[in-house]
Amino acid sequence: MNPKISVIIPVYNSELYISECIESLINQSLKECEFIFVNDGSIDKSSQIIEKYLKQDSRIKLINQENKGISIARNTGLDIATGEYIGFMDNDDFVKHDMYETLYNQAIKEDLDIVISKTILGRDGKYIIKDTIFPIDKTYSQDFIQSKVITSLLKSDDLFAVWNKIYKKKVIDENNIYFPNDRIIEEDNMFNLQAFNVASKVKFLDYSGYYFRENVISESRSFIENDCFEKALDKFHFDYIKEYNLKVTYEEMERLKAIRFIQNVFYFTFVCTTYKRYKFKEKTNYISKMLFHPVVYKNAIKHHSEILKSKGVFESILYKIIISKSKRVLYLLICIIQFVYNPKMSEFIRFVNNPKKANIKSIQKR
Repeated sequence: MNPKISVIIPVYNSELYISECIESLINQSLKECEFIFVNDGSIDKSSQIIEKYLKQDSRIKLINQENKGISIARNTGLDIATGEYIGFMDNDDFVKHDMYETLYNQAIKEDLDIVISKTILGRDGKYIIKDTIFPIDKTYSQDFIQSKVITSLLKSDDLFAVWNKIYKKKVIDENNIYFPNDRIIEEDNMFNLQAFNVASKVKFLDYSGYYFRENVISESRSFIENDCFEKALDKFHFDYIKEYNLKVTYEEMERLKAIRFIQNVFYFTFVCTTYKRYKFKEKTNYISKMLFHPVVYKNAIKHHSEILKSKGVFESILYKIIISKSKRVLYLLICIIQFVYNPKMSEFIRFVNNPKKANIKSIQKR
């Protein structure tokens, strides 16, 4: 009998966290699962740790391959998965013991194509429940998916993740849905665009089951070294309508992509500024490359009202720096953030930046 759910876990140098990830899987209340670990060229003890558990639990499968990136690792898992539904995990995360039973039971009850859990976000030693952006416990059909969900995927990062969802394998197979092999960033979002675009029924649950560790930048995805801004710029020019047969107009697609692109630039700037690995000159050079790029300037001007909607002080300052092209103000801002930013004060800093969106009440301890 085929498993009810196949969970695919790409692994790269995760010896510090992989045991907790595995333990949370083998202790699932839903026993009819398979756990596919794709070791993507790890040079630490990750593979040995998985092999130890593999001897104890026949549901664990291990594939070792040369380092090819997270997209190809996930695709490798998809090629051998046999479950009715597919789930994904990151190798440094973990799930509640009833995560997959809860999602699977709901999927079978209503014959859903995609089921979404809330995420429990690990941030600066705290756990914060991240609410869904759409009303919970409602079953959405194709009309809503096309008008709201696809729009959200093009416009923001709110739905980007694959790891807090399960997908009907039949839908994935029949529509030949895979992760893009040539992407270093936002591969989740592109998979989701394909999946939601053909899904008939999806549901957001009033349930929080996935624990995500928010590592600002992992060693496997170095920010400047991989030139994530250029990857985002390339994605901005990507033709989703042609590639994935989306039903939006080209005018609407370009507007939504522009908003997302500039918001990503804001996020990249914050990450680059607060990451201690980079020296000041290295940070300022890369941030200047982003903020003063002509495509950034053009789209910031064109879509400023939507880009700054519900944004905070930090984003407003960055916008002014972009349109004024002021390197002095930029350098001053970087200096201030480096001096002020402290993980222990992160929630307070988020509140100062944007009181309306700060969510410091929903802190959940493990």
